[in-house]
Amino acid sequence: MQFSKKFRFLAASVLALQLAIPLGASAEEQKDTQPPSWEVKADYLALGDSLAHGVNEVGIIGLSYADFVAQALQKDNLLASYNKGFAYTGYTTKDVLADLQNDVEKTVTGFGYSSEKAKIRASVQNAEVITLTIGANDLLPILKESQATGINVGAILKTSQQTVTNIATILAEMKKINPQAQVYVMGYYNSFPYYPENLQKQFKVLLTTMNTNIKATAEKTGAIFVPTLDIVAKNVASYLPNPDNIHLSEAGYAAVANEAFLPVMKTNTLWDVSKAVQVKSETSTTAKITWQQAYDNVGVESYRIYVNDELFATEKANTTAITLNKLIENTTYTVVVKAVDGAGNESVKNPSVTFTAQAQPLFTDVANHWAKDFIQQASQAGIMKGYADGTFKPENNVTRIQAAAMLVRSLGLTTTEQAPFTDIAQYSADTQAEIAAAYAHGLIKGTNGQFNPEQPITRAQLALMIYRAYEQQVKQPYVAKGTIPFTDIASYNEETQRAIALLYEQGIVTGSNGQFAPEGPTKRSHAAKIFTSVSGLFMK
Repeated sequence: MQFSKKFRFLAASVLALQLAIPLGASAEEQKDTQPPSWEVKADYLALGDSLAHGVNEVGIIGLSYADFVAQALQKDNLLASYNKGFAYTGYTTKDVLADLQNDVEKTVTGFGYSSEKAKIRASVQNAEVITLTIGANDLLPILKESQATGINVGAILKTSQQTVTNIATILAEMKKINPQAQVYVMGYYNSFPYYPENLQKQFKVLLTTMNTNIKATAEKTGAIFVPTLDIVAKNVASYLPNPDNIHLSEAGYAAVANEAFLPVMKTNTLWDVSKAVQVKSETSTTAKITWQQAYDNVGVESYRIYVNDELFATEKANTTAITLNKLIENTTYTVVVKAVDGAGNESVKNPSVTFTAQAQPLFTDVANHWAKDFIQQASQAGIMKGYADGTFKPENNVTRIQAAAMLVRSLGLTTTEQAPFTDIAQYSADTQAEIAAAYAHGLIKGTNGQFNPEQPITRAQLALMIYRAYEQQVKQPYVAKGTIPFTDIASYNEETQRAIALLYEQGIVTGSNGQFAPEGPTKRSHAAKIFTSVSGLFMK
């Protein structure tokens, strides 16, 4: 919403549909009873024909469905302005389209505007909410004639097609002017419930077809179709009491507003306060709570922050963040923010957020990763390390030298010997010592005096490395308990197959679709899961 519209709401907050202070009331008697709110104060524009204009069953201008909608939204403190001045009795789709194309100026009928007249394109551009009721007058002449001459199918078909086309053009034009506005298109009700039964059947087919087409047309542009047929039909005697007039009674307009439009309109994201407060866990015991500023007709004076239904703090109006300390891990907290104005009015519909205090991931790129817990365990145990930029890179492949070092760390192996490999001299002394320990304990072997440290380690190679460590620790080979379900390991030697059987039967690996993928690389995330399970494996 633009600043000018917020200002307009503040400057003209109590007009046509708002209870006004009696003339002559003193300043002391002018009490502020309007509470603060996070819900946007929207500009509502009603376009269309006599149904938006407010013609009733005796042909007099009264309260339309749009007026009842505006009253309800204003009562809930959701409107900055309302105007039905572009809705006019007798208007057809051609008239509304011409108004938009010619950018007509008309007298404002509503509240919240700074001048008596407004232009239609500027009004559309400034509106967050628009209702459109149009098309009935395109068809009425033909339908009225049908009582005497029967329904002219050809004429109705041609006119209805043009009506839908015009509605599509109107919606497209408004979309071009204001892509963010939410438009609600009113569906047709049966305006001739007192016509003979033979005509009623044909009317029902026509209404169903028209409403279906208009609904599809509306939804193509992101507009919302609002059906009214069943609402009016359920109480024709009260809502359409005059057989000689197609217009609704005041009760009918109220029903259309309350039962058709308002339930849909109040789901608008403009009035969704759930995202007005957010939480960011900083550590396992602290969390930062931030919230958006609330609206108020005079001004917010303070914010009250409640934690699990208890008042935690009261902050000044210029504060929109607070840090919660001394949280307990694995405990759930619900934070509610309430706004208070100078008159003591407290907001009614308040934003809240629920979260659980948890230990934070050690790395910046694993918060939503399936292996987050394994990665954290592996890091805290000193088995795996991250990178200098604070990442873990869980989808990177594990190299042979990394795998050997991880296994040595997980088992706590050491040696005073040196490894015989000629291709590890460029690594740090600690890493060379880890490779030496892996070699000394029989976990790894080289080829022609080389270890090939930067080659990605395959799944079969890693299984074999772990199996050799198992044999070293338990002093006996592993004997498979059953048939291993992998169809792609038959070509491997007996030692490798026993290694894969060990990892499978101990629940460390599961494979996929009956395959182990022995030549596939090992990702760092999978390595974290495997190595955090190794210590438990050797205790069995």
